Amino acid sequence: MSEPRNHPVPSRSDEAIDEFESIFKRSERTLYHYADVSIRKVAVITDGDQVMATELSNDMKRFLPHLAEQAEWQYVTGDQYQNVNDLLRIMAESNPDLIVTSRCLDESSLVPQHTLGVYVDVMTQTLSTPILLLPGTAPQPHPLGNRACEGVMVVTDNLAGDDQLVNHAVACTAAKGTVWLCHVEDDVLFRRYLEAIGRIPEINTEQAQELIAEQLVAIPTQYAQSCIDGLKKAGVDRTIEQIVEFGHQVNRYRQLVARYPVDLLVTNTKDKDQLAMHGIAYALSVELTEVAQLLL
Repeated sequence: MSEPRNHPVPSRSDEAIDEFESIFKRSERTLYHYADVSIRKVAVITDGDQVMATELSNDMKRFLPHLAEQAEWQYVTGDQYQNVNDLLRIMAESNPDLIVTSRCLDESSLVPQHTLGVYVDVMTQTLSTPILLLPGTAPQPHPLGNRACEGVMVVTDNLAGDDQLVNHAVACTAAKGTVWLCHVEDDVLFRRYLEAIGRIPEINTEQAQELIAEQLVAIPTQYAQSCIDGLKKAGVDRTIEQIVEFGHQVNRYRQLVARYPVDLLVTNTKDKDQLAMHGIAYALSVELTEVAQLLL
């Protein structure tokens, strides 16, 4: 029979070190670094003909007018590819900085619902190129509008440190436009952790809930303020608003898009731990089809 193990009781010096480390970490700030996003080549992919591709590119040039002047435009029409591998080969050869296309590309006969379609699904995970999805789907497109993009919403559950997300949002917003930096913590996941904490008698559950929630809000809020300060210092003429809160992510973003004049959503699709698209990004992409979305 094994003898019971005696766990050493932390000394006062150990407790003092832990307290010092906590204070030090709390004072740390993740700072934003502004960088100009260069888009020199745009590939417009459609399952239609040259006329449709030209119409889409004209819409995009009105939507992102700075690209109309500085970017080279390439058109990929439905007769140029027969499958996903064909399209991937064309993109590899042309190497664009931005891909513009539609959900459910070349799937009009399938009446697709709640999906991006096989072409977009594979491209988001195979290519590192940002993909801008037009409103609606290829079978049922929604108008992009006849004006420049003036309202961009960054959507994420991990805002702090994501300079790429913020810089792309700023690059797509017209001068004097508005960028909403939105960070929604999953309240269901938070409650799960609190339930686990509640089973540990050594931890004060009420205090833990208050302190953890405070930090989960403080970290992205501090980063958002760093974005405001950094963009002001760089002379970028945009209005930056921040929204940091708890909630059901998809429902909350649906409400935010309905509340504010959002022309474009910007979100990350890559998940470093898996091949599939990041969960929140995919859910938003198939649910909020009425608005254009930039997938990074």
